[in-house]
Amino acid sequence: MARLSVSSGPPRRPRTIAELAEAAKLGTDDDSLPLKQYLRNAETARKHGRRLYEEDDLENAFIQLARAATIVLEKLPAHKDYRALLNSTQRHNMGLVS
Repeated sequence: MARLSVSSGPPRRPRTIAELAEAAKLGTDDDSLPLKQYLRNAETARKHGRRLYEEDDLENAFIQLARAATIVLEKLPAHKDYRALLNSTQRHNMGLVS
């Protein structure tokens, strides 16, 4: 016997860009993390975002990819150990030459 799917209400509206951006900021505001942890977090978010994209979960893919971008473009360059632990080639490879 086939089971029928019963909706629990009207479909959820897509989140706004502002809501998605706010969700992407979660977990990126701990300035006490070691630089290497930020790098791991960015890579994890990037991989998770790609997987979600492949699964057609576009909202959550956006959140994860935006989180990775926020870490790489905003958090890493501002980290106290950024210049000490990454050489110019490593910074260049991340697109963060400064």
